[in-house]
Amino acid sequence: MDLLTILGALASSGVISIGGAVWLTKRLVDNRLAKDLKAYQAEVDQKLAASKAEMDTQLATSKAEVEAMLHRQVGEYLGEKAAERQYRLDARKRLYSAIGPLRFQLIMACSDFASRISRIGTGQQPYATSLKGYFGRSTVFRFLRLFGIAELIERQTAYADFSVDPSMINLLRFKSAAFRCLCSSTISLNHPKANWDEQVEHIFHDTLSAVAAAMIIGETDGRQRAMRFDEFNDFISHPKKLAAINPIPRLMREFTIPKKPIFWTRLVALGGLCSELLNCEGPQLGIRPEAYDRLKLLNAVEDEFIRANRHLYDQMLSDVASAVAPIARDNSTRERSA
Repeated sequence: MDLLTILGALASSGVISIGGAVWLTKRLVDNRLAKDLKAYQAEVDQKLAASKAEMDTQLATSKAEVEAMLHRQVGEYLGEKAAERQYRLDARKRLYSAIGPLRFQLIMACSDFASRISRIGTGQQPYATSLKGYFGRSTVFRFLRLFGIAELIERQTAYADFSVDPSMINLLRFKSAAFRCLCSSTISLNHPKANWDEQVEHIFHDTLSAVAAAMIIGETDGRQRAMRFDEFNDFISHPKKLAAINPIPRLMREFTIPKKPIFWTRLVALGGLCSELLNCEGPQLGIRPEAYDRLKLLNAVEDEFIRANRHLYDQMLSDVASAVAPIARDNSTRERSA
């Protein structure tokens, strides 16, 4: 029996008045609504609790996945950087082991050659540069030793990574510029008397490469080094060996500044290149470079074409020297920023 039936029976029996029935009905409805609302709230709370638990689980799972991913990425990054640092350390060891002694030898050879060109260019007395005399042998040795050492340095590129120390690239640039001094038309500046068919005041590039190789001696343990002066003296005493450095003996035997102005210009350019390398590298090795006045040395030439185009030759000498511009050596800042 439903509530309306009960209320109707009570009202008809006179047990309750109509007003009481209305009041009772309202109370019963309020009571029912309260119960239903409480039940609904309990159901909602239960669902919210279940949803919260599910979200907490998902959040914890996502957080764990993100942390794991970040940990893996950080580990990989640190591992790569550690491997890179270790590689650079090992590569520098190989580079300095292979190039360090040669670098010092090249700097000393540059100092010897630049000072010799300065001495010849003073014009205070004629200097015989033939191999028959000591001064000539010494001059030719200083000249060729540059190319022998530069050749050895280039050979080490197969065993050393020059990228770990950009300053070392100067040594490779030096060889390229030194060959240009003796072989290229950029030094003679289209001089009308330049003879490109014969090696009169220049040397063919491939010939100079062969001459540089002839200045290298192989040791019994497989190592290679540049020839010493006493060994050079013995070397040129044998006609077959002497032929390996042709045409240098002829060029130097016939050399005087007035007679070979283009060749002198090439020697001045090479001396200027040596002087610039000394300025860049010498202080790092505790070597103080001597003054080298390439323009004064160029003025020792009485050639009309060179004198008429002195400003062009001045610029050429400056361009040659700039091939070994200073490079920052401290890579620590760059490595830290990497």
